Amino acid sequence: MGSAKKFLWLIFALMSSCLEEPSLGESPNVPSGFKAKIYHPGYYTQPSFAHDHFQAMINHSINRLHHFNNALTEEPIGLVLSGDMDYIIELDIGKPPVTYHLNIDTGSHVTWLQHKDCITCIDKTKNAASYDDKSSSTAKEISCYDEECDENNSIECDDYSDRCTYTINYVDGSNSSGIMYLDQFTFLSIDESYVVLENVRFGGAFYCSEGKFHHDIQGVFGLSRNRRSFISQYEFKQFSYCLPDYKNMAEQSPYSNMLFGTEAQLAGNSTAMLPHQEYYVISLNGISVRGIRLELDPSIFKLSNGRGATVIDTGTPVTVIPNKAYNKVVETLVPMIKLPRVFYRNSDKLCFNGGLKDMDKHVPDMTLHFEGLDLHIIPRSLFYVSTDKVNICLAMQPMGYNRKYNIFGAILQQNINIAFDLKENKIFMSPMTCASLI
Repeated sequence: MGSAKKFLWLIFALMSSCLEEPSLGESPNVPSGFKAKIYHPGYYTQPSFAHDHFQAMINHSINRLHHFNNALTEEPIGLVLSGDMDYIIELDIGKPPVTYHLNIDTGSHVTWLQHKDCITCIDKTKNAASYDDKSSSTAKEISCYDEECDENNSIECDDYSDRCTYTINYVDGSNSSGIMYLDQFTFLSIDESYVVLENVRFGGAFYCSEGKFHHDIQGVFGLSRNRRSFISQYEFKQFSYCLPDYKNMAEQSPYSNMLFGTEAQLAGNSTAMLPHQEYYVISLNGISVRGIRLELDPSIFKLSNGRGATVIDTGTPVTVIPNKAYNKVVETLVPMIKLPRVFYRNSDKLCFNGGLKDMDKHVPDMTLHFEGLDLHIIPRSLFYVSTDKVNICLAMQPMGYNRKYNIFGAILQQNINIAFDLKENKIFMSPMTCASLI
């Protein structure tokens, strides 16, 4: 849409504002806090961690790292989704409500789900949930003239259709694009409580890359620091989550709660959250294995200006650290783990022949030393295990050269309560059993 046309329409809208209904972006009666159910998709579809899947998770993590490294100089784009290592938030959308499962992504800003009239979809089966704005009495299409449709590289007015559209290009070549809507979101909790939020902004996908997204999800729940994310829409100054352990689903509930606003659990010690428009960045200073601090220069974890450079990212499965740190971790772990080592061609993964019980017996614990916070990582979160219990592999990878950011990935985050205080710019982390978070 031409800028002159849009400007004239806005002048008219301002002159007549006293006669109009409240703006589309208004959302009365927003709660001070609430809970939302999250879980791992392996509860329904057991993840398959064969060698090719190990490598796919690593490739995905490196792709995410590539994006974070470009984020200082480039307009943010979407990130590749991980598939079997996604974590899911369950919610109802519209009235009457329809249940959807969206990937929890602290590295993405636009929330979207596939539309009923999608041309290329995540899942085209009749059983796959898809959004139908015509069937929801609370649905509204965001106008080109609404302030929420200001032009940038993700959300803008389409001149041809005169509709507010979004386009996200993911770093693996996949994409999602469609129309921007407002509708009612109902968040469900594992204690069967619920809360309704009106006029939540999100995208309805008419196009998304087939075969690139996990078939158990219908879209993405964007939780980054970007002003377009869900957190920014409702100005919640605090939120927390605890990712349940996908390996223990037979032993305990696979569910946990994500907590928003006053419900957030700010437990344990905290570390400073560094300024960044998009992501949650903190300072990693060192690593210990079985209580012994590794001889590593803290500066290797920093940016060139000496600032911290570790991104907390639910969308990256494998934790990515500098080459020198990774090599020192491997050098330390190999003599400690009394299991046959498994080598894969053209791969620097650290893997052993063994299963879940072997992890508990042979794998040592680790401590990540953040600025002002020492975080204990249990053996079950340090390695991931194949479903056939044949091999276990370290859930860490070297970042390669010419990289700036480290990534604290989802596997190591399991069974850790992570809380974000956006007002005080702090992140709290405390080990706990996530299934108990009701």
